[in-house]
Amino acid sequence: MRTLFLAALLLTSVAQAQTYVWVDENGQKHYSDQPPPPAVQHQQRRFGPNGATRTQPYRVREAARSHPVTLYTGDSCPLCDDARKLLNARGVPFVEKKVGSQDELDALTKRFEGNGLVPSIEVGTAKFAGYIDERWHALLDDAGYPKDLKGLQ
Repeated sequence: MRTLFLAALLLTSVAQAQTYVWVDENGQKHYSDQPPPPAVQHQQRRFGPNGATRTQPYRVREAARSHPVTLYTGDSCPLCDDARKLLNARGVPFVEKKVGSQDELDALTKRFEGNGLVPSIEVGTAKFAGYIDERWHALLDDAGYPKDLKGLQ
């Protein structure tokens, strides 16, 4: 019984893991549960309640397939926390990209046509710089993400 409990505990911690993906200066792609060196641009992927697409309802999987969501955030950003909470509350799988350096901010500004605000969101090809929850909900609704996961399988 004790062994079964420990196995369940370990599996739970693995299921909530975060995976970082980055490419080094030689073009080698790395996957790790540890963040990359600070100077490396990376993607943070969450697996578990937010990113476990195999266990998500069909409508969420289809919306994620046709309209993937990317969240651009910064450090010490309360609005970024609000944006993350909104996506998690709706069960939307997303890739989070941290914007830390001036080069990353310049790239974000160019990508969002002059608006280098964090948080920013891409839902498929639709983009919105800044955080207005009504606007974010509208983008997600238009992409087919359900408003909540109640009653979905």
